Order: sequence, then C-alpha cells, then structure tokens
Amino acid sequence: MLKHISRFAAAGSALGLFLGMSCLYSFGDRGVYEQILRYYGIVPFGSPFVDTSFLLANWECARQGVDVVLSNPCDVLHRVFTHSPLWLSASNVPLGVSDTTTVGWTLDLLFLLSLSLMPPPRRGLELTLIVAATLSTTVVFAVERANTDVVLFLLVLATGLFTECRLPIRLLGYSLGLVAGLLKYYPIMVLTVIFQERISVFLLLVLMIIGALAVFWFEYESDILRGLPNIPTGPYNTDLISARNLPFLLGEAIGDAAASPPIGRVAAGGLYAMMVVACVTFCRKLLCFGELRAVLAALAGLERVLLVIGSAVIVGCFFTAQSIGYRGMFLLMVLPGQLAISRATAYQVRALGLATSLVIVLLMWSECFRLALYDALEYLDLPSVIAVEIKMLFWLVREVCWWWVVSVMMAVLADFLEASPVIRGVSSRLALSIAQVSDRD
Repeated sequence: MLKHISRFAAAGSALGLFLGMSCLYSFGDRGVYEQILRYYGIVPFGSPFVDTSFLLANWECARQGVDVVLSNPCDVLHRVFTHSPLWLSASNVPLGVSDTTTVGWTLDLLFLLSLSLMPPPRRGLELTLIVAATLSTTVVFAVERANTDVVLFLLVLATGLFTECRLPIRLLGYSLGLVAGLLKYYPIMVLTVIFQERISVFLLLVLMIIGALAVFWFEYESDILRGLPNIPTGPYNTDLISARNLPFLLGEAIGDAAASPPIGRVAAGGLYAMMVVACVTFCRKLLCFGELRAVLAALAGLERVLLVIGSAVIVGCFFTAQSIGYRGMFLLMVLPGQLAISRATAYQVRALGLATSLVIVLLMWSECFRLALYDALEYLDLPSVIAVEIKMLFWLVREVCWWWVVSVMMAVLADFLEASPVIRGVSSRLALSIAQVSDRD
C-alpha cells in the first residue's frame, strides 16, 4: 500500500493542484489565481496556455498562407515562429487559437499523469523531495504555459520507458527520441542512450539517425536557417538556464569597470574556458570514486536510464544555448537516480547523491526565491548598492549550483559511455590492434 502511495503521491499532488487552479480560473476568483502564480514566481499572462496558443496560431496563420517565420498576426503576442519547421508540417490539423484551452489542458493532463510512471521513492525524505520538485516553479510554469516542451517530455519519457523492453520496442523508443529531436533540436541528446546497444545495432541506429537528419535537412534547410535567428536570448541574470550566464555577466562587469567592451568579451571567454575546465576536472574527480561507479552500475534499470537521459538533455541545453526556466522540468528524470545514489553505503557517495538532489529541488524553485527576494528588498527599501549586492550574491550562488549539478550529470554520462558495449568494444579492439603492432615491431 505504501509503495503505491509513494508512486502516485507526486503525480497526484500535481494533478490536484492543476485541477484546483483550473477550477479557480474557470469558476472562481481569477485575481486569486494570478496571485498564486505570483507567489510561485510566475508572472501571469491574461490567460493560461499561452505557449500552446502560440503553436496553434502558427498553424492557423500557415493555413492562411502567412510566412510565420517573418510575422504571425494570429498570435496574441505576434511572436514569430522559432521552432523546427517540422511543427508546421502538421498545420493542416484543423486546430486553431480557439482550441487553446482544450489542447493545452489535455497536454498538461497527459504530462501530469505520465509522472506516475517515474521510479517511485523508497524513503520519506525521497518522497518529500520528489513532491517538492513536482510542485516547483519550474513545473508549474511549464504547465501554466502548456509549452511544447511538455510534448517533448512525454516523448523523451517514452524513449526511456521503451528502452527497458525488447529490441523492437527499443527501436520504437529511439524513433520517438529522434522525433523529439527533430521537433525542437535539443532533445536529440536523448539518443545518447543508444550506446547501450551492442555494436552492430548501434551502427545500424547511427546510420538510420544520420539518414533521417539528412532527409530533414534536405527538406527543410531554408526554413531551419531562417528560424534559427528567431530563437530567443536574454539577460544572464533572469530565469534563463545557460553555461554562459556566469562567465558572460562577469565579463560584462569587467568590461564596464574597464570602460572597454572588448576587454569584457575577452574576460568572458577566458572565464567560460576556466569554468568548463573546472567542470571537467570535477567530473573526473567524481569518477575516481570506485564506489560511485559501483552504485551507478547497480541502479535499477529505469532509474539509470532516466538519469542518463535527463542528464544528457540538461547538459546539452546548458552548454548550447539559453533555455527558459521551464526546461528544467527534465530534472524530474534526473532526481530519482540521484536519490538512488543517496542510498549508497559509502558516506561520500551518499552525501553526493543527497546534496545533488537537494540542489536540484532548490534550482527548480529558484525563480520563486529570486522574485521573492526582489520583493523583500523593495519592501525593506535598502540602499540600492546593498540591494544590488544581495541580488548579485543570490545570482552567483544559483549559477554555481547549476555548474555543480551539471558537473555531476556529466560524470553520470561519462560513466555510462565508458561502461557501454560500444565504447568497451572499440577500446578492446583498439588495444588489441596496438598490441599486435607492438608485437610485430
């Protein structure tokens, strides 16, 4: 009984909050609805599901012959199309802006129900952390906007679930992962999981993936190139997730202090390189712990697969571009594996897993903390210099936490790849070839 409760507690709590907020918006006081969102650290829009509305507006305008890469009069915010052109291939689906509530509500419901498929917690503390992550600002923001990332989460989760099945079902899962990558590019990192296959299957999958990408590029090259500049970027001290935030904002500060933007850019590049080196060094240090490798190898199948998949997606997003905060929803896949690491008998490994899990939950609530801090500073009416320093300190701690979590996830990915049949097979054959050459000499 307790096992079933722990499995459905997080999904049930999120579903209860979702249904409650839906009723409040539809039948209750919308002012209270918006105030709850503000408490969460979310600036409310005039209506829910604004990102679903954006996709449907693109379909609606595309059916009318409008080039939505250049303009989108059907969208309430006139946002131009920024996603993969593959989305527009479905524009003939007879849905438009008027269907926003139905489509957004359905997508969110499927997403929340899918959380019951995640590995269940085994201890009270684990249950608390998973429920806290599920009800976090990151997840509520994604659900309130009904962003297309919700669809991608479902596809990536299906990839992970199918990875535990027989080869034909695994191939279906990899196909879903590829579709997710073609829909919004960054989920292509989920295909890291194909390294678990034997070399012959891996090579076949690589050829199929390259073929699919080649067809995609050949079919949509011009639309891809036109859409890439529309991908939004923003300041380094908001809710955006990126490896650039810490070094680039510090670089800007150095450039301002020196009254020389070129010096700032050079400083930003140097700081970025230093952070990457520090991240890789920390990752290698973690892999020196034989106990950590043993714990990772002993993880239950789904815990390990979702840990690898979630880590690959987050690490890819972190280093390639700036991501809006709701993309952190993929940390929900990472958390069960990190909590499993926290059950290790070795103290250092146990502490690593628990600390990383706590930091993940705090990061998923960080936008709530940030805006609450800003409101508190405004209420206290502190001198502007002190207020700026406090804000800067909060931002610095948050960014260091992101680098910590990403370093741990990189260690997970490195361990997965080194232990995979593909890498082990290539390494053994390479070693054999070197030995044969040495013998001949």
